[in-house]
Amino acid sequence: MSAAPCSASVLAVFQLVFSPRWIHHWQRRQERAGPTDAGVKKNLRGFYERVFSLHITLWYLIFQRLNDDRTLSAVIKDLRAGGADRLAPRRRKLSRRARSPRTSAYNQARQRLPLALLQAALTHLAAALARMAGGEPSGRTAPKPQLRMRQLLDGSTLAMLRTPDLAKEFSPGKNQRGNSGWCLLRIVVGFCAKTGAVFSAICGAQEHSEQAMAWSLMEHADAFTVWIGDANFGVWSIVAQADRFHQDVLVRLSPSRMRRLCAGQPLSSGQERWITWKPTRADKVPPGTEQKPVAGRLIYVRIQRDQRWIDLWLFTTLPSRDYPIELLVRWYGQRWQAELNFRYVKTQLKLDVLHVGTAAMARKEFYAGLLAYSLVRAVMWEAGERLEQPQAVISFSEARRLVISRLKDWGRALCTGCLGLAIWLRALCHEVALHPLPKRRKQRPNEPRRVRHRRHKFPPLRGTRAAARARYATTKSL
Repeated sequence: MSAAPCSASVLAVFQLVFSPRWIHHWQRRQERAGPTDAGVKKNLRGFYERVFSLHITLWYLIFQRLNDDRTLSAVIKDLRAGGADRLAPRRRKLSRRARSPRTSAYNQARQRLPLALLQAALTHLAAALARMAGGEPSGRTAPKPQLRMRQLLDGSTLAMLRTPDLAKEFSPGKNQRGNSGWCLLRIVVGFCAKTGAVFSAICGAQEHSEQAMAWSLMEHADAFTVWIGDANFGVWSIVAQADRFHQDVLVRLSPSRMRRLCAGQPLSSGQERWITWKPTRADKVPPGTEQKPVAGRLIYVRIQRDQRWIDLWLFTTLPSRDYPIELLVRWYGQRWQAELNFRYVKTQLKLDVLHVGTAAMARKEFYAGLLAYSLVRAVMWEAGERLEQPQAVISFSEARRLVISRLKDWGRALCTGCLGLAIWLRALCHEVALHPLPKRRKQRPNEPRRVRHRRHKFPPLRGTRAAARARYATTKSL
């Protein structure tokens, strides 16, 4: 891939977020929309002639995720120091209008910001990143294997404080001891296998299954997309939904499902068999889906990893002529990057616990975090392409730190035109490429999934605090 087209794509990614042109066009389309978007249009009217316009508010939501200090006070401090002046059109001095150190104005702007804007920005970012990765737009025929858009499908949960508004829409977690003190937000994300950025995402309550949420992602994805998922997505409903929209899957099978599909005819390592997957009563069928069998390849490979052998059972709808077993095993090996990407999203961008009070702000913080993550991934991809090395060796934490520090010069580069922006991007990518991950001298040990909790003399809180307060008042009166 040449460096020039890649640079243009990365620059388009930044201009999408930090230039008001695209947001202005989006705002105009929403104002001309029908009565179904009346709530969005009402919120848009509140952004006129304000310091926190649409693109300023959007930028500061991303700024909070990228910055180490994610408080509202840090946003106001940056605004009064001239942070918004670099993003304002016609070089307006917005810092002169922000005289008060209070955070109420920005907090109200966050509440008014439409969720549709964040979703549209993420969609446009995904399209720009697809072009950057060398993807070919969907047509009537399937593109070449190296041009197929591969999405790593995985799900997780985010914790939130248990407030009355959040508990109505996002029920708290449950175990054998009762309800937890945290509300849970279930998410399903499709990561790009080449760049590691977010292609598609959806969030909902924890009662929603990850498979059902994945159906919605497939419905809005391009044709000929290849979905790569673990055994959680190795079910007939996912395979049937992908076949419905002319997409392909590469999923792992559980041992029980593997034995049923083999029908008493086991395979040897490195062998495959063409089968017809028929739905059973245990398979959850999406509404409106025709229950017809799906033809595909059943593959068995026995691989060695860390001095232990792993039995890998895969099912795919990709043809064997263009997609040999060695290529599919290598593609599925990239699925572990989705687990690492979730680690970066939760630990580096602090999305593991959302400190919000309403369900609307929980969704906005989620999409803002994915926007910030995709910006960092775009820079890492550009840096890897310039130095001809994989972006997996580049430190994500250092890339995030350099992006937030270099964005202070965005306004100065914006005034000099496209040439200044290209120079600014080249300097940023060069600095990011100078911070590779340290080479491990020895393999990390396999750590158990256990958490060492801090011991207190007080018992844990079960249920709501109001109920505990009432029980305490009753026992004290006795």
